[in-house]
Amino acid sequence: MAAPLPAPAAPAPVLPDPRVRLVMALMLAFSFASVGTVMMLPVLGAGALLVLAVSGADGGLVRTRLRGAGVLALAFVVVLPFLAGDQVLWQLGPLRWHLQGLEAGGLMGGRLLAIVVVTLALLSPVAPFRLVAGARALGVPALMADLALLTLRYLDELRAELARARLARRLRGGTGGWRGLPEQGILLASALIRGQRRAERIWAAMRLRGYGAAGTLPVLPPLAGRDICAMVGVAVGSLALVVLDRALSTGTL
Repeated sequence: MAAPLPAPAAPAPVLPDPRVRLVMALMLAFSFASVGTVMMLPVLGAGALLVLAVSGADGGLVRTRLRGAGVLALAFVVVLPFLAGDQVLWQLGPLRWHLQGLEAGGLMGGRLLAIVVVTLALLSPVAPFRLVAGARALGVPALMADLALLTLRYLDELRAELARARLARRLRGGTGGWRGLPEQGILLASALIRGQRRAERIWAAMRLRGYGAAGTLPVLPPLAGRDICAMVGVAVGSLALVVLDRALSTGTL
């Protein structure tokens, strides 16, 4: 009896076109940054969550990488009310919390979080190598694209070096909390130096293996109809966002 034929392998998933994602991220980032009214913050949040839902990005990874931006946005909301504004909401001795500063801080923090979420959602599923190829295909100079790739690689090496240094410090019984801040600074400085040296070695190895020569970057196919439709849809949505913000700011809506 003949052995059954093996089931055909499932086709490999088609990687998203990096050119489309780069253009969409730029359009959405510029439209979010142009928002100037606090009433548009729920719209920004809904738009960012919609992009995250349809982009195919890992939600847990996006939340993890959003921590730094979240801390900065919280700093805007907490600090700016003490520095700007006329209408006092809360006062404790010489400290005054102003409404105008709270609105400005909330607007800055909300725009920052929305832009970071959209950027991570659209670009994190794509490999850095394909992002560089997409940037070059869009006309970005090769030097700038290579510097972006090297920066991403350096940040990865810095994160790995810092994690290893922190683990070694905990295993050796290092102090924690505020008392350990000097040691944390030393660890960060050493991780910066080691990460930079390793990134330079990786870059030298890439150049020796022919990176940057003809044929080393993946050749991207022509844009499909759905890609063009997606870019047009994002462009229309970005323009509608700007028009709605202007209408709310002028009171015509």
